[in-house]
Amino acid sequence: MNLKHLFAALAFILLALTANASAQQPVQKVTIKSDLASPVMLENVQEKNYLKVSLTGFPLSATRRSPINLALVIDRSGSMGGDRIQQATEAAVMAVNTLSSQDTLSVVIYDDVVDVIVPAGKLNNKEKLISQIRERLTPRGGTALFAGVSRGIKEASKYLDKAQVNRIILLSDGQANVGPSSTSELAELGKIAARKGIAVTTMGIGEGYNEDLMAAIAQYSDGNHVFVQNTDALEKAFAHEFGDVMSVVAQDVMVEIKVDNGAKPLRLLGREGDIHGNTVSVKLNQLYANQEKYVMLEVLPAKGDATQSKPLAEVKVSYDNLATHQKDRWDESVAIRYTASADEVQKAQVEEVVVDSAIQKSAIQNEQALKLIDEGKMDEAKAVLQDSANALNALPVRAPAPKKKAQASAEENLKLLEKMESESKEASRKSLKEQSYKTKNQSSKSN
Repeated sequence: MNLKHLFAALAFILLALTANASAQQPVQKVTIKSDLASPVMLENVQEKNYLKVSLTGFPLSATRRSPINLALVIDRSGSMGGDRIQQATEAAVMAVNTLSSQDTLSVVIYDDVVDVIVPAGKLNNKEKLISQIRERLTPRGGTALFAGVSRGIKEASKYLDKAQVNRIILLSDGQANVGPSSTSELAELGKIAARKGIAVTTMGIGEGYNEDLMAAIAQYSDGNHVFVQNTDALEKAFAHEFGDVMSVVAQDVMVEIKVDNGAKPLRLLGREGDIHGNTVSVKLNQLYANQEKYVMLEVLPAKGDATQSKPLAEVKVSYDNLATHQKDRWDESVAIRYTASADEVQKAQVEEVVVDSAIQKSAIQNEQALKLIDEGKMDEAKAVLQDSANALNALPVRAPAPKKKAQASAEENLKLLEKMESESKEASRKSLKEQSYKTKNQSSKSN
C-alpha cells in the first residue's frame, strides 16, 4: 500500500467518524451506562454476577480534531536493516505528512545509544523534517529499548497539554539487550507515561521481539499493541494508529465503583485496576469517537429475600472532554432485585453483559494457553483455544447482536488455532498475545 492510498484511507476513516456529526449537532458527551448481567437474582442464593460500566465516545466534530503531541521512537539496531528500516522510514514520513502545523512531533532513534533526530516542536518545515528522517534513520548496533522509550517520554513531556492527544509510538523488531531489559522495568516506563497522560502504542515487527515486554508497556499506559508480522504491513498499521490518534474525544477517564450492602468485589476482567476493600478504581487514558470501552467487575452480591431490592454499587465516572475542554462527571446507583422465580431471573438477564463477561473470561483462558506454549505443550494450548471457542458458541443468548458478538469472538479463537497449525511457534504466540491484549483492552481489531 503506497502513501497516496494510505492518506486516502485516513481521510475515509475521518469521514466515517464524522458522518453522524455532519447530519446534526450531537451532544458532545460520552455515553455512559452501567448494567448487571443478572439484575434479578434468586432469593437466598449467592452467585457471582458481572457489573459492566460502558463508555462510548461521541462522534467527532466535522470541522475539528484535537492537536496531537506525538513522539516516534524507532529501533535502528542492526536487525532492522533492509526492508524493515525502509518501511519504518516511510511510516515516519507518513506521520510528518499526516500531521499539521497545530501538532507537535519528535523522532527518537536508538541502537546502543539514543539520538533525537527531530526534537519536539511544531511542524513548520515538513521538507526539512523528512530530509532529517531519511538521512539519519539507518541501521546499526544493539537495542537500548529502555533508553529509547525514556527519551521518547522526555520529548513528549516538553509539550504536555490536557487539551491535546499525547502519544508515543514505539517500533522495534528485537529484544532489549542494552540497559534495563526485564518486563517489569519496561512496564514501569508505561506507568510513568500514564501518569503524565501519555499513551504508548507498541508495534513489534517480525518474530524476534519480546511481545510480553512490548504489551506491558502499552498495557500500563493504555496504548495499543500491534504485531506486524510482515514488513509491508507496517504502513497500514501506522495508518490505523493515526486513525485512532485523530479520533480521541476524551482523556483521563476515571471509573470508581463502590460496592456496598454486603456485596464483595472479586476481580476485574480485562482492564487493570485497583481493588481496595469495597472500592474499585480503573483509569483509561483515552476514548475514541464512536468506540465503546468498558470496565467489567466480577462481584458477589449478598443474599436477599424474594421481592426485596438492595443497592449493590455506586458508580462514578469522570473524564476530560476534548470537545468542550471541560471535566465531565457522571454517577449512577446500581441495584439488584431478588425473586423466587428462576424463569424471571432468566428473562431479566442482560445478554450483552453475559457475552462480554464470557469474552473476557475467554481472554484469561487464552493467557493460560500462552503459558502452555512456553512449556512446549502445543496440543494443550490448542485445546484451550478450542474449548474457549466452544464455550462462546454455546452461550445461552438469543438476541441477534449479543449472539453475533459471541460467535465473532469464537471465530477469532478458531483463527488463532489455525495459525498454530500453520505458523511457527513464535508467530503463533505473538498473534495470540496481540489478540488477548486487544480483547482485554477493547482495542479495535482491524489493523
